[in-house]
Amino acid sequence: MPRSGSHGGGGGDPTQPRRPRPAGDPDNIAAAQARAQCRSQEGRLGRGDGGSPQGAAGVVQGPAANVPLRPPNARHTINGVRPTSRSSDKNTMVMPGTDVAGDLADISGGRARWVPESNTYEVNGRSYKVEPTGTVFPVSGPGLVNLSRSEYKVLKELVGAEGDVTAARDALRRDPSVSDPDWTMALEVFRHHKSYRGDA
Repeated sequence: MPRSGSHGGGGGDPTQPRRPRPAGDPDNIAAAQARAQCRSQEGRLGRGDGGSPQGAAGVVQGPAANVPLRPPNARHTINGVRPTSRSSDKNTMVMPGTDVAGDLADISGGRARWVPESNTYEVNGRSYKVEPTGTVFPVSGPGLVNLSRSEYKVLKELVGAEGDVTAARDALRRDPSVSDPDWTMALEVFRHHKSYRGDA
């Protein structure tokens, strides 16, 4: 019985089909390397605004090109808030599970979009600014919550009362700068604090 691919006969058939190139063929290897390099270059292009490329890895713009980045001050993290934490008119909180470290790595690696008009980096849907010291502070985006000065004051009082909402309310009852809506947002954030006991 003839083997697969053979036409039988004494001298063979000169029009036999061409066998595929072996896996180690130099042409195949070169083509695979070219495809892999193309995919690698495409993968280094981020998308920070739904369509604008964030830039190729390694091309760092803005202050991150000159100073090493440092994580946000503890006052921006729920379990880093203290009764003595500094308050601003706008206080951005990083909620648990938000990968700020990954964002900073992307900024340092040139995978973020630098917006010189606002001096911000946009990466993974979030915005950050950088202080002259290299300390990063969050601005807005998924996993970030902005609190007003009064809302942040309530949050600090809740932290100082170690989750005793009644005690915190008593302490701020006569403060004219604090209203009921301030408590609503502050409690939403405080629910993620390690000392949260439930609303009162």
